[in-house]
Amino acid sequence: MKTPGVFISATGVHLPDRVPVEWAVAQGHLGETEARRYGITGVPIAGELPAPEMALRASRQAMRRAGQDPAALSLLLYVSTWYQGPHSWSPQFYIQRHTGAGQATAAEVRQGCMGLFSACELAAAHLMAAPEHTASLITAADNYNSPLFDRWRSSPHSLFGDGACALLLTRNTGFARLESINSVTLPQYEERHRGSAPLFPPAVSLGTKVDLATAKEQWFSTTGTDPRELATTMARTLLEVVDKTLREASLDMSTITRVAFVNWSEERVRERAAVPLGLPMSRLTWEYGRTIGHVGASDQVLSLDHLLVSGELNAGDNLLLLGTGPGANIACMAVRILHRPRWAEVEDVR
Repeated sequence: MKTPGVFISATGVHLPDRVPVEWAVAQGHLGETEARRYGITGVPIAGELPAPEMALRASRQAMRRAGQDPAALSLLLYVSTWYQGPHSWSPQFYIQRHTGAGQATAAEVRQGCMGLFSACELAAAHLMAAPEHTASLITAADNYNSPLFDRWRSSPHSLFGDGACALLLTRNTGFARLESINSVTLPQYEERHRGSAPLFPPAVSLGTKVDLATAKEQWFSTTGTDPRELATTMARTLLEVVDKTLREASLDMSTITRVAFVNWSEERVRERAAVPLGLPMSRLTWEYGRTIGHVGASDQVLSLDHLLVSGELNAGDNLLLLGTGPGANIACMAVRILHRPRWAEVEDVR
């Protein structure tokens, strides 16, 4: 989907203090061999700080940076991958209430770790639909501290960090222009993240711990799916989504400065992104991503924020944000940097 006239006016982030992987190894949470294979140096851990509070901090930062009047927002989307608070409670309204976002349409998006792409697709369409829709706020947050989730072992491909991000899309000019966004679903892989687990009763009501490796093994063994076929289909689909996005944005891969991808293990990032795209790892955001691990749906916006504040993105640069998630889903956004925002210069981390 081409997105004419949709701009990014600010990003916002909140990352708790990072805990080094060496600590996890010393505590017996992770083996030395596993730690070396991941290549991740540390993850932020929020303790008892609620995910919605982190989202609120990131949202306030984004609006402060942009000088955005929260009452002028017409849409607020909250993205999550893990449980956010009390039963029958909606975190998006917490953000709406405490930012003063008026009576904007507010909703939660649950699309796994690529939920932010789905939210951006919805927000861009919302802004293009009516002239009175001038600004949309997207925020994502997760705190994985839970007896049902082991941030060190629940996934065979990543270590999970806590944190939040925010992205402010607007019809007014911003520091970057959203050129195009596309997503594809491969529903034939729906079982991959549940294995043989029944749909009812819900696993959380049974106190079942997340074990994505076992679910994946069960799926392979019961369906007879060839792992090579899965990898080939995922890589082909990723390239199709990227090619469509680049065409709509009037770009090609040679004009892409950096690619922001999921903060999985080094092996997984290389296999799922660098190799299919024919890029060296240095063109991806792995060197930053390895310092925070997989922060739910926030990875790509956290990387965008880091590239801006560190001075690695400037006027004329082009960025691809690329993500995959359960479903299976694959999505891509093309962003053109119009100028380095003043707030990034002030906060330069170099």
